[in-house]
Amino acid sequence: MARMVIHAGFHKTGTTSVQKMLGQNRRRLSEHADIFLRKNMTPVCEAARTYSATRASEDLIHFTYELGKFLEQIKDAPDRQICISSEDLAGHMPGRRSLQTYAATPILMKAFVHTVEKTMPTPPEMIFYFSTRAADAWLKSCYGQHLGVVRLSMDLEEYKHAYAESARLDRIIDKVRLAVAPHRVEFRALETTQDTPLGPLTPLLDLLEIPAETRSKLLPLPPANVALPDALQAEYLRINKSDLDMEAVRLAKKDAHQQWRKACRTEQA
Repeated sequence: MARMVIHAGFHKTGTTSVQKMLGQNRRRLSEHADIFLRKNMTPVCEAARTYSATRASEDLIHFTYELGKFLEQIKDAPDRQICISSEDLAGHMPGRRSLQTYAATPILMKAFVHTVEKTMPTPPEMIFYFSTRAADAWLKSCYGQHLGVVRLSMDLEEYKHAYAESARLDRIIDKVRLAVAPHRVEFRALETTQDTPLGPLTPLLDLLEIPAETRSKLLPLPPANVALPDALQAEYLRINKSDLDMEAVRLAKKDAHQQWRKACRTEQA
């Protein structure tokens, strides 16, 4: 039976780095697995995000519809291993759209299983994989991301207090395990992969049983989507707290980011 590994989350746990390395090494991995990233299934990911925000039954149905369409494109290669990686399959990151946790993720994963079993004539062995991170570091990383994208006006300590429950990623994984049983659910903390040659990509390679010879040919990449410096985050917070309208806030953040990039280039010159 073929194997399908679904890397469905979580945000800010090295997922961007994983996906960039998967994309960079797609050809080198092609002997062992077909790789599918967010760009290959954008409607599926957007539907998952929508459902996580609305929790409306029609939006869950739409998620299964889009997933079914995606699976129709790949179901004719039943003997191929499949690796699917997008944290948006877990829904929106907590802190967006008034979400406090990843509460929708277990429901989305259960719907994922049902859709695979319905769509694929010979359903593959499914393994759900989640990358995690220590609570304090994860909350800080999420906070920095929110500062630049939404008009968050809390300081870091306020955010940590308000969203402490969102960092209990282990609880969500336990619920996913119940939702998708008897399928496997695996997880690995980002911190435990830092000393491996391919960093956070390593657990996925393990689950896909990629041989050492192939791994030795894979190209590592530097960490992607890393945290912005404290000074820039402080400037974003100042802008978010201002009385500027939303468009002016967007432009002010864009200018602040450009000034930071310019300063970085000057230092490197």
